[in-house]
Amino acid sequence: MIASPVDYWEPLWASGRRYRQITDTEAQLMADHLGPGRGRPALDVGCGDGSLTRHLHHQLGYRAAGIGCAPSAIALATGAAPAADRPHFQVMDVAADRLDDLPDPAYAVITCRLVFRFITDKDAFLDRVRQLLVPGGTFWVVTELADRRDDEDPLKSRGITAPDVELLTSRWSSVTAVDLDRLACFALRR
Repeated sequence: MIASPVDYWEPLWASGRRYRQITDTEAQLMADHLGPGRGRPALDVGCGDGSLTRHLHHQLGYRAAGIGCAPSAIALATGAAPAADRPHFQVMDVAADRLDDLPDPAYAVITCRLVFRFITDKDAFLDRVRQLLVPGGTFWVVTELADRRDDEDPLKSRGITAPDVELLTSRWSSVTAVDLDRLACFALRR
């Protein structure tokens, strides 16, 4: 696992590395499972270059905030739109930093796209997410599943295991899982 998220992610973002963009299918799944934002707060954990945060803000109508531990990624996210028209972005490690440093005390939606496998203490992270979600709020997780790749595939470690899926999906009032090629999308309601 990653000993220091900043030490791992910062050089990758600073060197120009970019990651899988949101597809039309994924955007439709979010619209179907998250619904219209109507100005309610949303938090994108591990926001990277901010594309999902901007989607929540501009296309779905949430008052979105994106957090990530890599300053280079947050600089990209912040520079992608005029200040008057962009969501809130800040450098923050949700697993280690104080939650009261967030722009809102609670969120209708929290997203975690292609990040969950990198979380060292998944149980503590999920407790923090539940603490931040309003009753009835949705935790939207997009992650690769390890069992979608052959055992010999060197990229198999990119996915979460069956025990990780069990941990992720337990203790929610409602769980919906949708397949998306090697990925799975989970709508977890508090």
